[in-house]
Amino acid sequence: MSYPVQSRSNQSDPDRSPRRPQPPLGRKRGFRTAARERTIAALRRLVARVEGQAFCLISPDGDAISFGKGEPSFTLRVHHPSGLDALSSLDALSLAHAYMEGDLDFEGDLLAAFHYQERFSDFHPATYLWRRLQPMLVGRTHVNPEWIALHYDAENAQLHAADAIWHTYTPGVYSSDDEALELGADRKLALAFDALRLQADHSLLDVGCGWGGMLRYSAQRGVKVTGLTLSRLQKEYVDQKIAEERLPAKVHYQDFFTFDPTERFDAISMMGVIEDLSDYRAVMRSLSRWLKPGGRVYLDFAAERKRFNTHSFVTQHIWPGTFRMVFMPEFVEAVRESPFELMQIDNDRRNYYLWARGMYERWMRNRERIEGEHGERLWRTFLLLYVGVAATMDRRSHSATAYRVVLELPADSDGEFHTTRTVAAIDRARGLLRAVRDRLFGLWPRGTLAAPE
Repeated sequence: MSYPVQSRSNQSDPDRSPRRPQPPLGRKRGFRTAARERTIAALRRLVARVEGQAFCLISPDGDAISFGKGEPSFTLRVHHPSGLDALSSLDALSLAHAYMEGDLDFEGDLLAAFHYQERFSDFHPATYLWRRLQPMLVGRTHVNPEWIALHYDAENAQLHAADAIWHTYTPGVYSSDDEALELGADRKLALAFDALRLQADHSLLDVGCGWGGMLRYSAQRGVKVTGLTLSRLQKEYVDQKIAEERLPAKVHYQDFFTFDPTERFDAISMMGVIEDLSDYRAVMRSLSRWLKPGGRVYLDFAAERKRFNTHSFVTQHIWPGTFRMVFMPEFVEAVRESPFELMQIDNDRRNYYLWARGMYERWMRNRERIEGEHGERLWRTFLLLYVGVAATMDRRSHSATAYRVVLELPADSDGEFHTTRTVAAIDRARGLLRAVRDRLFGLWPRGTLAAPE
């Protein structure tokens, strides 16, 4: 895993920084001066291209250089020459690694700092290709548990930032920009519950149930809930809540693509899940088999204008593999081919921004406690995630957004999928290749195909 989750018994001093040692005193000053000048030139070019707020750079030798007009909103403090190299590259992944290693720090308004991120490069073809190739070679069901565990088995550290009641890990619905995460989460769950037309004694499948927000909200109202998760720590947490609150619910440690229920459900919820599934046609086929005629599916998710635009930092350190923000034309086409009807769609971009900003602010306030329990590297990694997501949802280009969607399987539906002959032939070919791959997979030890360094 990219960040070691530390326990109290094995961690070093939590106040100790992971920064690298300073270079030997004998190193030629000319080398460091050249690196600083390259960095200054790169940042000047960045400021010229982006209408962002002013900031200050403090180099390893203590010099302060200002960029932009007006009072600086944030400061880039470089502790090690490699931090200068990362800045001069204007490469998003290199900058993330430099921050995670403590080679540079952000001080001040991080949201202002991350407004520059859209102009950073992110060209890492090996990372891009491997995340597509690995599941094709070994099958998603073999790699999904490890992928999901990377982010969600981090000793439940995310609860330090999430709302304190439902622990939702997707945006709430907020009536104002300063409303608490708890109120937004409660409103979102109520809207989802009503959209699914749930009643006491109905059955709900909560795919990717997380820390049990929708599961508990629905079960407390008499709904019989089945949750799916690929995080063992989340399952333990939700199982405990079910026992404490005596809820009519159960949780399975189960992959979406291998789930095979014996009965259909009255409703299905998928909050922040379909980004990890990404094969929308396969998802629609499963949902249509699991849902009773007349039932509904609720989804919320982040979306992008480009089909495959996941940052390398996210792929390597947060959600590896085939994770991607939803490409709406492809998603809507999969719905069109399916027997589902699209009943409701709401833009959730502002809610997503407010939620991520709230998570970032709470993560910052709880820094000392989080570092004490989980280590500084994990704190820095998740900080990049939360502030990065908030800035992404606040771009002036609006290239990233989010949606809440409700689908319905009509009571009189024939259940047929209306795909073209070409698509049907491709699906059959893919099915055949998957069958061959699964047979061959047993010929070499599991774990042989590791991700490239």
